[in-house]
Amino acid sequence: MADGPTAEAPPPAVRQAAPDATQPGRWARPVRAGRRRAARLAAGARRVTARLAPAARRFAAQLTSAARRLAARLAPAARRLWRWLLTVARTVDTAAKQGPAPPPPQDPIERREPAGPITVFARGYVFTFTIRADLTWRSQGLRPDQLAWYTHYFLPAATQRLTNIAADLARTVAPHRAGELEAQLQRKLAGQGPWSFARGGQTITCQPEAWVQLDERVRQALQPYWERVIALDCRHEELLRRARYAEQLNRRWSAILADLPDTDAPEAVREELARARERTLAEQRAAARWSGELLRQRHTGSEAEAEPEPEVSG
Repeated sequence: MADGPTAEAPPPAVRQAAPDATQPGRWARPVRAGRRRAARLAAGARRVTARLAPAARRFAAQLTSAARRLAARLAPAARRLWRWLLTVARTVDTAAKQGPAPPPPQDPIERREPAGPITVFARGYVFTFTIRADLTWRSQGLRPDQLAWYTHYFLPAATQRLTNIAADLARTVAPHRAGELEAQLQRKLAGQGPWSFARGGQTITCQPEAWVQLDERVRQALQPYWERVIALDCRHEELLRRARYAEQLNRRWSAILADLPDTDAPEAVREELARARERTLAEQRAAARWSGELLRQRHTGSEAEAEPEPEVSG
């Protein structure tokens, strides 16, 4: 190769020194600006807090007062609810101890009496009879409270119907024959069956029962008669007991005499047996006579004095 002039190498690049962060000239201004902004924000926050603090305290006081008023209003309701829960719990506990409750009746029943006494005239239109009644109401598909309303609504109509039936029967019955009128009235009501009443597409039934009472004036007039009848009845029972006793005594003497031979029977025994037979016959005759007298007075209603019975030795 031919020797030529040699090329010179380029000089090395000169490195520039990095800026020093500690130099106060370039970075001091942004730091001071940030601090000023933070101070302004803090001051603004303090001012906002100072302005909002009274309103917050007022709101907290109002909220506390409203909570107290609400608690005062809800306290009675809470106590009632607590008592109701306790009652329900006790009822459930009692039902659990007693076992399952019986099934309710399928048809509700309502029993009522007429609002006032039912008075009808007896034969002759001088004395009266008083009718006591018991009305039993039934219906299907009604609640008990609904049946009670219908019963109250139809009670005057049922009372008037019963009054008409009793008045028709009482016109032919003597004033002192309350038992006869009661029997006729009960037969009449039983033959008719339950009464039906309808309203608004709903039908309910009424089964009446009735009893008859005498007029107070008739009761006072009959009192002496029935006192005599009661006395006769008691005397009749007494005579029957005496007759039965005499008959038992006669059988005993007969058994004693049958056990003794005819030749060995003492005369005193035979005489006592004869007297026992006479007493038995006397007691039986007296009981029969008084029985006939009692029946005669009961059927005829006579208040004449009964024939006195003969004294019978006991």
